[in-house]
Amino acid sequence: MCVIEETFFLNPPARVTNPPRPRSTALFRRYVANSPFGRWPQNTSTYQGFYLMSPKGGDLGGIFGITRKDKAEALMVAALDKSKKSGATMRPVPNDDLAIYGGAEPRPGAVKLQLAYRDLPRGNLQRITSAYLRNPYNLGWFDLSAAEARSFRTDSRKPVAIPQRLFRRLATQTLKDAVRGQMRGWDAAALTGGALYTQLFSRENNTRNYRLTGSAILKDGSRSYAPQLHGRAVYDETAKKFVEFELVAVGQRTGKGPANGRENDLGPAPIGVAFKLFPVATR
Repeated sequence: MCVIEETFFLNPPARVTNPPRPRSTALFRRYVANSPFGRWPQNTSTYQGFYLMSPKGGDLGGIFGITRKDKAEALMVAALDKSKKSGATMRPVPNDDLAIYGGAEPRPGAVKLQLAYRDLPRGNLQRITSAYLRNPYNLGWFDLSAAEARSFRTDSRKPVAIPQRLFRRLATQTLKDAVRGQMRGWDAAALTGGALYTQLFSRENNTRNYRLTGSAILKDGSRSYAPQLHGRAVYDETAKKFVEFELVAVGQRTGKGPANGRENDLGPAPIGVAFKLFPVATR
């Protein structure tokens, strides 16, 4: 039995050519293959829901999306009965470690950032909520290659802009309203202004401390987001890697996207996106 929320790499689509440790997903992929037609939305890339399976990946029941308590209890009872009638014996399931991060496999010198999306306080205005999402948040990932990570290092005590190509990728892929649901990145034309700057703030023994500042202006029809960017990064010259990396984007957003749950909350309203270094071992 498993409960899954917005999981992507348990059954990655064909376009993902390098999913983290794909062998660890074999059990779930067999379960998906054995499930009845109609359980999954067509062409889905996420398998959020409540699922029950045999140790070999056989289908014992399941439902896509939110499952109420009474429905979950009924599914468990039915699955247990089905399992007993099959005569199947229990056996260990695969325990190959599944990477608990999304995105690319880490490489020496690269940086993996975990993102958190949150609504921010609105003063005296009441935030629109639902029975399921009273204080929503969402997570995401962003990868910097070794070359991209190097662009945040500088000897300048004055702000130096990171390459515009890297800033554009960061802004259009991550600075979006994904607090309540799914939201694809912006089209390139939506970024109409902004930049991200790095500057050497201090140097202590073998570490260099950098200050990050910037802004972005993103707009596409009625949808927009205009955050200010502030952060810091610490580079260890002995280890030759960033040991700290924090960045926060804060600003007003408007409009809604196809699946981000903003139908009744068009704004303007403030949201924040927080980036934090996710430490992973490199191979």
